[in-house]
Amino acid sequence: MMEHVERLRKGGVAFRSHLDAGRHLVRLALPGVLVHVPLATLSLPALTVATGGSAAVVNGRFELIGTSDAPLLTWTLVLSALALAGEILVFPATVMIAAGHLVDRHVSPVEALRATVRRLPALLVLLLVAALACAAGIVVLMATDQHWLATVVLAAAAYAAMPGLLAVPAILLHGCSGLGSIRRAYRLTELSFLPTASTLAFGVVLVPGAAAWALESGLGLLPGPLATLGWGLAGTVLALAITPFQAAVVTRQFLHCMAWRTEVDDSDLAHGLPDGPPPRQVRPILLAVALLPGLLFSGLVLVNPFAWPEVTETNVTESWQPTQRSGSSGNTPVLRPFDLRDVHPGRGTGLTVVIDGFEDYASLLTCSDISCRKTTFTWAEPPSANTDAAPGAVSTRLPDGRLLLTTWSHQALRLLTCEANKCLPTPGSWNIARAHYPSQYTGVALAVRHNGGPVVAFADKERVKGDDSPTKDLVSVIFCADVSCSRPEPRQVARLDASAYLPDVHNLAVAMAPGGRPVVARFDTTNGQIHVISCADAVCRQPRVTRPVAPYPPGVNDRRGRETGLALAVRADGRPVIAYRDMNDRATKLLDCRTPDCAQADVITLDAGGPYRSTPALVLDPAGQPLVAYQNRDGTRLMLATCTGRRCVSTAVARMRGAGDGLAMTTNSEGKPTIAWIDDDGSLLNGKWALVVTTPLNLSAD
Repeated sequence: MMEHVERLRKGGVAFRSHLDAGRHLVRLALPGVLVHVPLATLSLPALTVATGGSAAVVNGRFELIGTSDAPLLTWTLVLSALALAGEILVFPATVMIAAGHLVDRHVSPVEALRATVRRLPALLVLLLVAALACAAGIVVLMATDQHWLATVVLAAAAYAAMPGLLAVPAILLHGCSGLGSIRRAYRLTELSFLPTASTLAFGVVLVPGAAAWALESGLGLLPGPLATLGWGLAGTVLALAITPFQAAVVTRQFLHCMAWRTEVDDSDLAHGLPDGPPPRQVRPILLAVALLPGLLFSGLVLVNPFAWPEVTETNVTESWQPTQRSGSSGNTPVLRPFDLRDVHPGRGTGLTVVIDGFEDYASLLTCSDISCRKTTFTWAEPPSANTDAAPGAVSTRLPDGRLLLTTWSHQALRLLTCEANKCLPTPGSWNIARAHYPSQYTGVALAVRHNGGPVVAFADKERVKGDDSPTKDLVSVIFCADVSCSRPEPRQVARLDASAYLPDVHNLAVAMAPGGRPVVARFDTTNGQIHVISCADAVCRQPRVTRPVAPYPPGVNDRRGRETGLALAVRADGRPVIAYRDMNDRATKLLDCRTPDCAQADVITLDAGGPYRSTPALVLDPAGQPLVAYQNRDGTRLMLATCTGRRCVSTAVARMRGAGDGLAMTTNSEGKPTIAWIDDDGSLLNGKWALVVTTPLNLSAD
């Protein structure tokens, strides 16, 4: 008989295979249900229990972000090994069932799995050959700096290896050995190599990849709980459905090549297939069983019985390209990986991110809501304005939701008031202060009193006649009655030892204590000393300077300038808290002041140190407790410390490719901490980096 031969000689293998797989999808998926579902159901509880301190729910998806790279790699390898072990049984068994459908023979899933187990040694040899080929490709990729060339070579090699998939039905149907099946597969395709390789690449790789991409894109449009449920259920269905479609393509292509051989009849195509009884009806209960892992997983994520951290995260610059640094702004604002300065809640539910380059004008990136998926990016101080393209734009939020932003004009300090995406000079464009030395080496910090009047902390070098080296660092507090600051009232509050303060906006900070009393903190970048300047009254007639962090001797400081700042907040009872990186050991620490002047303080170490980390960010939560965002020792995790009293608990809230140069935090309209940070692969300008906004939703110090 030649009925099956004639039918299988027809072209359009990929199209016909997908039609067959769609018609017989339930039966083709039965091996996956019998193998993968029990494995997944048993692995899920073990995973959730064993990784309780490392798991998080990020954008409604379960992720391991708290563990270090080694345990994370271990878990990835364990889960991958389980999935691979299951697929070694499922894929060949599905091939046998698909072959039976093509030649009108019923093969039960149990019988197909038994046949796979009997041929397991040959299948493992085939897997070993594939693993060695993949390892060789990885070595080639790692051995060359021409990554694009290596990628092209690997893609060509993968395409050439596609006919090797026909070795699986050769083992099962014709009893070939592992190496013999590979020889048979390439012999079958020697007269049609390119069409066969293209068909297999399309049906086995491209179509499943496109389906996974479409599912991910579609589920990303759903609201939170629906997206979580969709990931569990639709992801389970897709995982069980991919193998039947792939197996259908491989099986039909194998029999198509067989059918075009001379002296072949229908019995040759059915070689190796058992002749079983007619199939029984598939019970509906199997559908519920198939969806069990997805339902369990979605339920765990939605209910969150283990109190995993819940986080929303947005890659703001996902579609942006890094711009090479230049000395000129041009006509369009640009964001580079070291330009992040600050983040503030906007009016409504949005956010405003302040961007300021080293030799550029400041700009504003405005998010329409707290997710920060839709943004506008505009100049804060356009190039046409009479301002200096100098670093150091400092900002604070006014009580009415507008931003107050500093700018420089010929070394004179001025203020801008900013709406969502537009800044204007304050009425009169008054000069608030004038720097004696270049503005980038002048410390500036902003705060706002309850009545809306700005308070400016200003640190300038003492003017010295006949000597180029200033002897003192003069710190002043400038009081303004309103945002125009038409009548600034400066008051010198400290005369500190001169220091090589670097052009970083974080080496001077100011915050308001109860009663409108300003508190100023200054970080000495040469010896790590912290000066705290507190005021006994609202106009600071009696300033007091304390030094809760002693200086380190210059001889032990070979890390000068790497820990260049601090963050300051003042509790409702008037006690300051300061987050900083210790210059001696580079550890991230919290200075918890026992008194309003910080004459007595406790030092809480949050994490061990590492080089080239951003200055920690600090805010007070709605209950007045400190929250500190910082990069961990390895620069691979974004951490959030929640503190109560003298106890702080640190939790990983995001994975990082590398500790980028930028970190800022605020509390959004819902009172949740929102962290803007730079995710960098370590090469900054020429590498891949992103501005990311992360919002932890359920972290507290309790």
